[in-house]
Amino acid sequence: METKKILTRDNSTTDELTVVVEKEYKGIKLKYNEFFYLDYSVDENTGLINKETKEKYYTKNQMQRNIKALKNAYHIAKGAASPNEIIDFRNKYKISASMFSVILGFSKNTISNIENEGITSLSSGRLIKMCLENKKVVYKYVQLCDAIDNLKKEEISKRLMEECT
Repeated sequence: METKKILTRDNSTTDELTVVVEKEYKGIKLKYNEFFYLDYSVDENTGLINKETKEKYYTKNQMQRNIKALKNAYHIAKGAASPNEIIDFRNKYKISASMFSVILGFSKNTISNIENEGITSLSSGRLIKMCLENKKVVYKYVQLCDAIDNLKKEEISKRLMEECT
C-alpha cells in the first residue's frame, strides 16, 4: 500500500506515519492506529522553525481518521463486531458484503462501509456481533429475507449449517 505524502513547513514531502497508541476513553483503555506526520517544531512565541527537532502533527483528514479509529475501538470494546471479524465471517461462508447487508436488513452498502470505515453505531455493531457468534440467527435471517431468490437462500443456508450440525 502506498504511503500518503504530506507537504512540510519547508515545502518538502514527508510520509504519513502510523503508530499503535493506547488511550483511555470513557474509562476504558483502548488501542488503535493513530495517523500523523513529523515536521519541524515551531517556537510559539517567535514563529521561527526549529530544524533541530521534529514533532507529531496532524492534518484535518488524519484527525478525523484518528477520531474514527478511537470511536471504532470503543465500539468493539463495548461488544460490537470488528471489521475484520465481519470480513472473516463473510469469507468463511462465501457471502458478499452487499448480500450480508441485505440478509441482516441493512441497506446494500452498510457492511462494506463498516468494513472500510469502522462501526458507526454501537447497536448495529452489537447486532452484527451476535449474528457472527450464532450462525443459526444468520440462517434464520436468510430464510426470512425476501430480497434473495430461493436458490441463493439454499446455497448460503447450506454453507452456514454445515458447521452447526
